[in-house]
Amino acid sequence: MQRADELAPTAAFRAGPVAGQLTGSALAACPRSACSGRWQLPGGTDRPALTSPEAAAEVLVAELAGADRERCLAALLDTKHRLLEVATVSVGSIDHTFMSPREVFRDALLANAAALVLAHNHPSGDPEPSRDDELVTRRLVRAGELIGVEVLDHLVVGGQRWVSLARRGVV
Repeated sequence: MQRADELAPTAAFRAGPVAGQLTGSALAACPRSACSGRWQLPGGTDRPALTSPEAAAEVLVAELAGADRERCLAALLDTKHRLLEVATVSVGSIDHTFMSPREVFRDALLANAAALVLAHNHPSGDPEPSRDDELVTRRLVRAGELIGVEVLDHLVVGGQRWVSLARRGVV
């Protein structure tokens, strides 16, 4: 059984402003992958807890901002919602990226993740989620429930701005 303090981070994804914007200091603090589209924090480093869309945006937006094609990333989290790694789920075209449950949850299962936060960008710079963004998010939430990996949020990124689908009530 979960304690009440363990449930608080999930609720934080649904409360607060729906959208946000990162500043230069938050962008500069984000560690980036050397090559493979996946990165892990060094062994001795404290792993940040992604307990809100703002915390997730600090990790994910810098990886997506300014990309010329749609990309989908997943922040893979442990049972206390601390970051295990960020995995690239897919790289698409200027107006579409593929987010199938198989691709989204493969890395999560291999990393033994208990939860994840998805993010994808709109190269147009407009972070407003499309109807397809909402539909695929609902589908991924259902798939995560079946396999035991909770989808906490899906951020849609446009430039430095982002929108939380959890705060919109989609997750």
